[in-house]
Amino acid sequence: MGVVRNLCSLKFEVKIVEARNVELKSSPSSLFIRFYLHAGSNRKVELNTTEICSRPDNDVTIWNQSFGLECQGDETAIEELKQESVLFELRRRKTTSFMGKWSRSELVGRGEVSWKSVMESDGMEIERFVVMGEKKDGEDCNKPLMLKIGLKLQASKLVNTKRVEDLCGCKDCKTCDCLDYEAFVVACALDGI
Repeated sequence: MGVVRNLCSLKFEVKIVEARNVELKSSPSSLFIRFYLHAGSNRKVELNTTEICSRPDNDVTIWNQSFGLECQGDETAIEELKQESVLFELRRRKTTSFMGKWSRSELVGRGEVSWKSVMESDGMEIERFVVMGEKKDGEDCNKPLMLKIGLKLQASKLVNTKRVEDLCGCKDCKTCDCLDYEAFVVACALDGI
């Protein structure tokens, strides 16, 4: 007989609004945000925004791009989520002289927001500027590099009396690894700009 678990449905929204005080004094490049979400069992999911060409005369870069995610987990997974953060990286990719191709991306700045701060906010929703730790070779020290983000979390309990074997669908849980059902099952859907 399998163990009955109380599962919760979690809906996330991660919104990348804009970056401010981005002053890149180099060859033509594009900017994008890479962020990492906790996916249980010490795993991370990596997501990237679209790449936007940067202009030296504009220190504001606007994405206004949202990512919707739906996850399932038990109470242990929710407690684990409270200990985690969303790590944001502002990255740039320069064009190379060879055939005008893009090079590998370089880190410009990094910042993070804890899920606990989202859970403790009104309506489990925040929108704020995150100060990004900067590389020494780029930006003006008087104007910190900032990323405006929004995070939203909706949680609801699933009325579920199924056994773990039934959730797995393998019909023989003695031979497969169903432990991942204790962690998040992450399905990502990207909404366009």
